[in-house]
Amino acid sequence: MTTPTTLVLAYDLRTPGAEAAARAVLPRLSGDDRERIARLRRPDDRTRSVLARWLALQGAARLLGTSWTGLRLTRDPRGRPRVVGRPRLALSLAHSGRYAMAAVACGGRVGVDVEEISRVAALPDSAYLTPAEISALPPAPHGTESRAALWTLKEAATKLTGEGLRAGMRRVGFRRREGTRWPAVAQTSYTPGVFTAHRLPGGYVCAVGLDSGPETEQQTERSVYVMQVTRTVQEHRTPNPGGAPADEDDAAVVRERPEPDEEEAEPHIWLSVN
Repeated sequence: MTTPTTLVLAYDLRTPGAEAAARAVLPRLSGDDRERIARLRRPDDRTRSVLARWLALQGAARLLGTSWTGLRLTRDPRGRPRVVGRPRLALSLAHSGRYAMAAVACGGRVGVDVEEISRVAALPDSAYLTPAEISALPPAPHGTESRAALWTLKEAATKLTGEGLRAGMRRVGFRRREGTRWPAVAQTSYTPGVFTAHRLPGGYVCAVGLDSGPETEQQTERSVYVMQVTRTVQEHRTPNPGGAPADEDDAAVVRERPEPDEEEAEPHIWLSVN
């Protein structure tokens, strides 16, 4: 089996120039994406949404060896983002608080999620954890980072399959692989794949899942994919409004859930965008 080429990119909105970057990117997005973004009421939600899409386009461009300005996003029947005319590329978008993220895989399914630890800590365990997960964790308020990691792993898995949260968070159980710390490697019976959770600065965690077929489960935590993920969260430079080539635009790379960003509430895109 050939491990899919995978990129995971993150953008820290606290970095100066985030709003300018979003303004530069917005005219380059598809009309459909611009309409969706225009319906968002909060400026921060619009900025995160634009930058998550830009990261997806930039990651796709890097894998294809082309400029991101010549690519356009669409959605498959399950609501997952795709690049028009590039069926082998799988995309996943996420944004929460200070981060926008995207994952791009060639030849496999991919899912990504990011969340602020404190938002997950406010939820009761019974809202999203399985009995087995609860028994493996120390009682709250301890283990908040591990709880947030489980939340993001579950969202990454349901984005990978295209089910989204209708899959039910308590139906998607994860078991952390023994002997692993950070990045945490975890397994689930919900869907095949390699799943990892990663720390981000500022009290955040993110998770990425990759499925390239039946043999994916046999990959170890030292797979090319996992090692790539730990190295691709980087600083960024503001994109050129004129559309610089991809290699010149560096990017980093009950309540049943935390309070959603505004875009999450739109039912036609919640399957793929956090």
